[in-house]
Amino acid sequence: MTSAKSIFISYRRRNSSDITGRVYDRLVAHFSEDRVFKDVDSIPFGVNYRHHLEQEVSHCPVLLAIIDPNWLGVTDARGRLKLANPADWVRVEIETALQRDRLVIPVLVGGATLPDETVLPESLKGLAYRQSAQVRCDPDFHRDVDRLIHRIEGVFSGLALGGNVSAPPPGNFSAPSLINELATALATASQSAQSSKPSAMGRRRWLHLMGLGLLGGGAAMAVRNQVPALEPLTAGDISRAMPDLTTWPDHLQQALEHGSPVLPNRALEAPTPGEAYSYESVSVDEFGMGRSQIKFSTPAYQELSIDTLAGAIALQLVSIGGGQFVMGAPATEPGHDPSQPPQTIAAVEPFWMSIYPITQKQWRAVTMLPAVNSPLDPDPAHFKGDDLPVEQVSWQEAMEFCARLNQWIETQSSDFPLRHYRLPTEAEWEYACRAKTTTPFNTGQTLTTELANYDGTHPYRQEPAGTFRGTTTAVGGFGKANDFGLYDMHGNVLEWCGLNPNTQDTTAWRVVRGGSWKSLPQHCRSAYRAGLRADTHSPEVGFRLVAEG
Repeated sequence: MTSAKSIFISYRRRNSSDITGRVYDRLVAHFSEDRVFKDVDSIPFGVNYRHHLEQEVSHCPVLLAIIDPNWLGVTDARGRLKLANPADWVRVEIETALQRDRLVIPVLVGGATLPDETVLPESLKGLAYRQSAQVRCDPDFHRDVDRLIHRIEGVFSGLALGGNVSAPPPGNFSAPSLINELATALATASQSAQSSKPSAMGRRRWLHLMGLGLLGGGAAMAVRNQVPALEPLTAGDISRAMPDLTTWPDHLQQALEHGSPVLPNRALEAPTPGEAYSYESVSVDEFGMGRSQIKFSTPAYQELSIDTLAGAIALQLVSIGGGQFVMGAPATEPGHDPSQPPQTIAAVEPFWMSIYPITQKQWRAVTMLPAVNSPLDPDPAHFKGDDLPVEQVSWQEAMEFCARLNQWIETQSSDFPLRHYRLPTEAEWEYACRAKTTTPFNTGQTLTTELANYDGTHPYRQEPAGTFRGTTTAVGGFGKANDFGLYDMHGNVLEWCGLNPNTQDTTAWRVVRGGSWKSLPQHCRSAYRAGLRADTHSPEVGFRLVAEG
């Protein structure tokens, strides 16, 4: 099977086989043969080769795009530019890596320069903003490759694997014989991983097994949801559009494909003071089968203790590093609404965000604080429970919650570094939800009701139909966060967003994001946005906070 620390080499065989072969040999000598993939020389019969390539690239956190001086000008037998063909293998490989937010390193060979975005197909324009590496001929070759290896090692050192390799239940699929074969291979891989010296899997066998998970082509009906008077979204409102993508962190979401079953629901316990904040994230394929599980640990965690008559109530927050991202959904994403704004490159500054939606216990604690602008009902929720998210709270009431909290903090000592609380902007919310993913959900190509609370009776792709709980669930109850350590970003309750910077309050409508316990999966996507009147009280709507120093 592919390793969580694998490298995919994309290159034009006609132009750069020799130099690519030398780079491959150096990488194999350093990382081992079963972790470097160069030649797609065998694809299982009957498998959609485009889907197959996409899946292979998805399992490698690093893709090296070997670019020679004639890389742009390579033509097919009819004289047509290969890159202009959406089915071109090199194009499929690179655009898949860009879409999955893999570390894509353009490796310039033979004196080539990085292509300008104006000459690249739309799906490859992001390549023009990736930091490139130059690999020259001797006497500089080995020194250049050493620098390349050092950078790749830096990426791999940030990946921490969690979970055991185990086979998924074959009942979830319509092709038992193929799944049984895959399960047998997974079990073999698990036994090998536990041995002192794992055996390498042959390239042909690896390609065949990858193909087993790609049968069928999922499709979903696009849902058009007109939102009257919804605040328009423009690049200027989000943040000044940033053309340079090289500052994107190299944090990667994919790890070992192993089909691990989802762990039972559990509530995450807050770390004790001085401990790192630890959490797990998972990703699934279009069948809803677990593909990877990654454990994270970060010291960038704060806990605000709110003293009330009923005792101290904690508000847990995690730091979100700023960066650039593509906001919105492509037109090809199932559930995409053509009436929504087009994709935009947006940038956000670093901020802190509450790990969970605000709970009813936290809401009650803040309603006991002195009022700032208006009264608050201490128990507005339709579904009752201390650890359930508060709902039936209007946008104005969420703003009053923030105002009371900020007023209270001003009266406290200055020891706590986070002094101001507010609702997240849309850009901050989507950036935090995606956690560096570019897929419809931060869990991957689809969502399951084992990972989130929504109406799963209508599958988004090819996953089995899930459940409809008909109620909110305890925050963090599914036990899996996104890669930033945030829970319940998909489903449970829709979340109010604040106004975009420098936007005047001229409309009665406000934006909600994330979907609810009642939402269909397409309405829980990272890019989904809807408008509600600011005075709306709904059992589907709650909120979470952003904090600043």
